[in-house]
Amino acid sequence: MLAPKTHSRKYSPSKSSTWLNCPLSTLLNDGSSQETNPQAEFGTQCHELGAALISKSLDLANYDDEVKSIQDVIKELDMYSEDMQEIADGYTDFVIQAIEFERKRSDDEPLIVIEQHLDMDFDEDAGGTLDCGIISSVDGGTLTVIDLKTGRGVVNTFDSETGQFNSQLGIYALYFYKAYKDIYPVKKVRLVIYQPVINNTNEYEMPIEKLLEFEANILIPAVERTKVDTPEAKVGKYCRYCAGKAICAKRAEANLEVIKEIKKPAATLTDAEIELFLPNLDELIQFAEDIKEFALKKAMNGHKWSNYKLVQSKGSRKIADEDSVVKVCEASGIDPYAPKKVAGITELTKRIGKDKINELIGPYITMQSGSIVLVAKTDPREEVTIIEEGDINKC
Repeated sequence: MLAPKTHSRKYSPSKSSTWLNCPLSTLLNDGSSQETNPQAEFGTQCHELGAALISKSLDLANYDDEVKSIQDVIKELDMYSEDMQEIADGYTDFVIQAIEFERKRSDDEPLIVIEQHLDMDFDEDAGGTLDCGIISSVDGGTLTVIDLKTGRGVVNTFDSETGQFNSQLGIYALYFYKAYKDIYPVKKVRLVIYQPVINNTNEYEMPIEKLLEFEANILIPAVERTKVDTPEAKVGKYCRYCAGKAICAKRAEANLEVIKEIKKPAATLTDAEIELFLPNLDELIQFAEDIKEFALKKAMNGHKWSNYKLVQSKGSRKIADEDSVVKVCEASGIDPYAPKKVAGITELTKRIGKDKINELIGPYITMQSGSIVLVAKTDPREEVTIIEEGDINKC
């Protein structure tokens, strides 16, 4: 089954980590200040291509829209690229393998939905689009939700720090279950994240009772807190995803308190003082960047900030007519072409094929270590130990 992609404004499942915690955010995220960005648009178009590939592979019918060929779909994607094709192909393979796995274990044909719009009964504005949903008869009824992520920020189905599963996927699973519970019994729920750009695929399983407890104890009470006359503002790491992140007085107050506490130069702070500040510094820096971005956008729309003006940053030279440059250089006996460069691993993988890439050029590929960064203990990455200056060792 296929359905059009429709998104909620105030109660978008993708922003649920914000509005479940901060009631005021629903007023700030009402859709009036929503802006698109290249990363989000790339993700949207990648989902469209993936859905088309899956639908063709499974021969799923879309009764609401005219069925288009894959080439026609690609022609409509103005951000189409080899990277998008690779992500969409991988997502298609992943989904089809998941479906086939459920089919083999089921007594009958599973229910399969792709890009399915789900209405949510806690508010007339609430709704969202599920990337992929499967309900099979395995273990008395297994409901699977698969979500494609195209960004580079790590997304997990379960947060060990809070002890809570991913609320976006949880909301999708809940209303997918509600839409079909009278036809398909469900006892187990699987939440799956597929994030190929950083090789992050993870899942979380739970009984259906835990999902219903989430609805009764977290979701509905959170929605009720947003519908009072003066919704409360609560600051947290989720602030960076809020539309009002640069103008929220509560967030400003919390960050100003951190600044007030820093009364000494960094070199004279004690280790204990530094440890108090470390958890707040990323948020403080992010808050400053959010204010700068907000101020720039407002200035671009005509607002005049006292003692500030808009200028152009340093420009760069660019050849406007390559053919003419080639002719002039060759006429002067000058080679106008750059040296050949070996294609990147992503491009070579596409040319050689995923199955043969390691066999053919694997011995000549090395993994370069990233820079050293200081993160919280809850970060899932392996810890490194500095042995001597310039040397590191993984614990």
